[in-house]
Amino acid sequence: MSIFKDILNTLRQGAVVISPVFYTQVTGVPGIGTAAAYASGDAFGTMMTFDVPKQGTIANVVFLDYDDEGINKDLVLFNGRFTHTADNAAMAISSGDLRKAIGVAFIDTWSDLTANRIGLAVPALSYNAPQGKLFAQLVTRGADNIAAGAIPDIFLMVV
Repeated sequence: MSIFKDILNTLRQGAVVISPVFYTQVTGVPGIGTAAAYASGDAFGTMMTFDVPKQGTIANVVFLDYDDEGINKDLVLFNGRFTHTADNAAMAISSGDLRKAIGVAFIDTWSDLTANRIGLAVPALSYNAPQGKLFAQLVTRGADNIAAGAIPDIFLMVV
C-alpha cells in the first residue's frame, strides 16, 4: 500500500509520466510543382498519408525546407481520406470532409541553417485513427517557389 502512496505523492509534486515516442517516416511532400509561383492560401502539394499509432497525440510536426524559404505552412490533418485540393490552387475542403478533420498544425517556428531551414509546429493534437493512418494537406502562407531537387520533407512525432 505504501508504494501507491509514494506514487501518488510523487505525481502530486509535478512528476511527468513518460510515454514512448513514435516518429512517422520522413516523406517528401507529394505533388509540388517546381518553379511554380504559389500564393498565400494555396494548397502546397497534394494529400499525404502518415502511418501512425491508432491513438496518440501529435507533439511535433517537422518540415525540412531544402529550398531555404522559411515560409509558414498550415498542415490540415484528417483521420479519414478526404478530397484534396489540387496543388497550387486555393485550398478548399468540403463540409463533409471537414467532419474528418482533427485539427491544424501551424508550422511557424523556423531555424535558419544558412543553406536550408527546419520548420516546427507544436500542435498537441490528440487523435483517433481507426485505420492507423492520418491524412493531411499543406497550405502555404506565403509565395513559395520551389527549385527542382529541393522538394521539402515532413514527418510527425507522436506521443
